[in-house]
Amino acid sequence: MPKPETPEPPAPSQLSAPSSPDMTSESVVTPEKNALIPRFLPESIISAPEKDLASRRLEYNTTLSSRTALTGADTEWHYRITKAGHIVGFEFSNHGGNRILTPKRDAPKNIFFTRDFQFRFDERARQDINLMVTDWVPSRDRQFRLSELMNSIFHLFPRNYLPAIATLNGRNTVTLPTGEEIEFNAKTHEIVGGAMAESPVDLNPDRSARRFPSVEYTGKGILVRANSRGSDPRFGTTATITTGTPTPNCDKGLACNQCKVPARELWDQSGAERFKFPTDQEFDRFLLARCSFGLPRNQTGYAIAGR
Repeated sequence: MPKPETPEPPAPSQLSAPSSPDMTSESVVTPEKNALIPRFLPESIISAPEKDLASRRLEYNTTLSSRTALTGADTEWHYRITKAGHIVGFEFSNHGGNRILTPKRDAPKNIFFTRDFQFRFDERARQDINLMVTDWVPSRDRQFRLSELMNSIFHLFPRNYLPAIATLNGRNTVTLPTGEEIEFNAKTHEIVGGAMAESPVDLNPDRSARRFPSVEYTGKGILVRANSRGSDPRFGTTATITTGTPTPNCDKGLACNQCKVPARELWDQSGAERFKFPTDQEFDRFLLARCSFGLPRNQTGYAIAGR
């Protein structure tokens, strides 16, 4: 497949926070520490979603390729590209030998200890921007099975940006849909800072007792999360919706910033597992009716990484 053309990074004056009709957007803070991050690869360019709605059809038209040759073996990730040359995702894995996952992967010996991070934005649409985190450890008989995978899916709001990844000084910086960032150790792929934190992979050989990936969102936006063992979390589960900006003066305790809803209310349960709310305005109305809180009205707290 021919290499996709690499667009020139936009000038600072050309990149601004997308407008949101139902939200009040104030000035956006740009962190100075990211001024020098090179953004010459297509998946490193920070941009708004190109449309709201993604197709309901399942299309297998993407290829997964490695960036090792351009970024160096110590900063490897994989990017997902369509036949038309559009980047629609990227991913990388923690293969162990560090504080998050002490045992180390050794594929020739059928040892597959892993924590995967997979960022997807099919068709570069706002509707299905998500992160899937998967932990893979063996069962009691020391075999690694797909049914043992511990899966968690994350949707973050507001969805102002497509996820982007860039590297500098041994760290991979991922820009989230909210404009917030996560920093990963470029070699081990451990989270080392930003709007997410993580704890070690649960190595319990008992699948039913093993915890789901200990990855937590610490930002100011809205998080939708669903978990499952050995299957897609979007089907037949219960999702937890959490806000980093609860309603002021709320006296309902935990209910002020969290609610649970059946997965069927959020994702299509057949065909392409699309999120049911292609725009933030639609999801905001759902939140207000279902959870008694909505998307943050004041976006000043978001650190937009764009240049």
